[in-house]
Amino acid sequence: MSHFLVFYSREHNAGPRVERIEDAAEAVRRLLEAEHALAGDRSHGVVMLVADDEDDLRRTHAHYFASLEELLRQAVA
Repeated sequence: MSHFLVFYSREHNAGPRVERIEDAAEAVRRLLEAEHALAGDRSHGVVMLVADDEDDLRRTHAHYFASLEELLRQAVA
C-alpha cells in the first residue's frame, strides 16, 4: 500500500495535486508540514489517503477528483 497526499482547492474546479509516498513515516511528516503551511487557508486543504495505486485512490475517493457536476450526475444515476 502507498500513501498519497492529496492537495485540493475548495474554491476552484482544478484537479488536485497528488503526491505518492511509499514510506509511512515520511508521509506523516510531509502531511504535518503541509497542514502547517496551509493553516488558516480556508480555500485549500490536504489529506493523506492509503491505496494500492492512484487509480484505486481516484475510484474510492472520487469526490477529490470529480467536479461538482460529475458528482451530481453520479448521485442521480
